[in-house]
Amino acid sequence: MIAGKTWREVRVMAFAYLVILELLCVPVLLLWPDIYADLQRSALMKNLGIDWLKRIGEGVTSRDEDIAYLNWCAVMLFFRSTNLVGTAAAVLLGTGLFARERENQTFESLLALPVSRGRMLWQKVWPPALCLVVPVYLVNASAIFWSRQIDLDLPKWELFLASTHAAVFMLLFFLLTTYLSVRLRVQAHVAAGVGAFAVLQIGIYLTQRIRPYSIFHLADYEWYSPVLAGNTPAWQMFDPIRSHGYTTWLLLACLCVYGLTWRALHKAVP
Repeated sequence: MIAGKTWREVRVMAFAYLVILELLCVPVLLLWPDIYADLQRSALMKNLGIDWLKRIGEGVTSRDEDIAYLNWCAVMLFFRSTNLVGTAAAVLLGTGLFARERENQTFESLLALPVSRGRMLWQKVWPPALCLVVPVYLVNASAIFWSRQIDLDLPKWELFLASTHAAVFMLLFFLLTTYLSVRLRVQAHVAAGVGAFAVLQIGIYLTQRIRPYSIFHLADYEWYSPVLAGNTPAWQMFDPIRSHGYTTWLLLACLCVYGLTWRALHKAVP
């Protein structure tokens, strides 16, 4: 019952999110031949003064078009869509999960249901979580089809790995938003809190000397490009002992935030 109600509340946003992701995907892929030709003629991307932008420029202007296209997809499908649209969707889907119940004065009725608070949290979380991550796989799978229309190929396994990392990254933002939705009583306050955190992290990311301390450093072009190129195998993504294991660390962060949310909900009062 709780999961069904939650699905009805988020399904329109989920569909809009899917459509936006696809609309952002299709043009940048189908127009790639013209974009690549323009990039080859222009010296702008190679003369950028900011180091990380310069590396993006060098990647998408490679003389090997297959490599340049992989780098282009790393920028457009992941660095742009995941970090901007995905993060925004995570915040929108999580903001009202519990804060809306308080604003509508239905939180007390929710707590009175004959289900444990742990199960209540799970049924509140999994429908929007699926709405958040499934479109990432669907849209990126469609990128394989669109790429073939311009006679280029995307590696399926590497694309799946990159999509998995992107999904975990968005889940972390979603769970952080859900945690604040339990703790705070007004949806606007939840959105403001997560928004402030995101802006702070973006500001840190854009500052060269402290960029490694930004969460967006774990999901930027320099992460996705090696994954799509096959230079970051799955074991490096998930093994925090022999390698960086960033995906595993993000998963552990998701579990920690979920545990904090469970604890906050158990202490919550109407």
